[in-house]
Amino acid sequence: MRGTRGIGALAACALVLVPGAAGAWGLKAHRWVATRAAGMVGSRCAALVEGHARELAGRAVEPDTVLKSRLGRVEKIRHYLDLDDYGPPPFTALPREQARAVARFGRRTVEERGVLPWHAGTLAERLRREIRDRDWRRARVTAGHLAHYAADATMPLHGTNNHDGQRTGQRGLHVRVERKLVEGRLPDYVRHARRVGRRRAIAPGTASDAVFAALERGYELVAPILAADRAARRGTRTGSALYYRRLGVDLEEPLARQLGAAAALTAALWEGACAPP
Repeated sequence: MRGTRGIGALAACALVLVPGAAGAWGLKAHRWVATRAAGMVGSRCAALVEGHARELAGRAVEPDTVLKSRLGRVEKIRHYLDLDDYGPPPFTALPREQARAVARFGRRTVEERGVLPWHAGTLAERLRREIRDRDWRRARVTAGHLAHYAADATMPLHGTNNHDGQRTGQRGLHVRVERKLVEGRLPDYVRHARRVGRRRAIAPGTASDAVFAALERGYELVAPILAADRAARRGTRTGSALYYRRLGVDLEEPLARQLGAAAALTAALWEGACAPP
């Protein structure tokens, strides 16, 4: 979630989104992603996940509930990457290596546009070291946090500078989608999300590339989300029951797939860190 929700670890509070900040999946959805990933990994990373799904789920919300208030901007920029600030798809102007991106655009610009995939890659490498050192306490913290950023990467509005619809006269879109639509009917989304199966393990050295790919796939849904919001608003009050029924008709299936993809990506990243060298 992009830095606007100073939310307690066990409760969600409604806050106003401001330019340059946005949320991702809600806290319940982030917990589900980590729990689902733990079930998908199973014996392939038993020491990390078996009997610890609840802990991993709790750690998965800490980037929003703890780290943002503790670290401020340093943390906020880890939750997104505005791909369209680098031109149109397939975003070839943006180097996938952070050092090259900084060399081309400058550190300040790169940070303002978000560093999500590079931070996820750093965490994947850290998780591998902690697992090899059998430092399971720290490894579960890192794994839970990595689950959060992996899930952020699958949320389509985390890859665009129009993350709240503020550039198209649709302000408030992020909360309407994440909290009211998905979080408000999470069991329905989870039912569809479970259809997304496992994917191959992702080695830590390629983790940032995998997260980039997730962001790019999610970006393909930005235009459909904006269009669905415009259509749902016609002839009714934005945020009405009719509005959300209309919005769900268009978005439930694709957003549920993205939620399932978040769990699959998380599990693959954990498995990659657990794999022997």
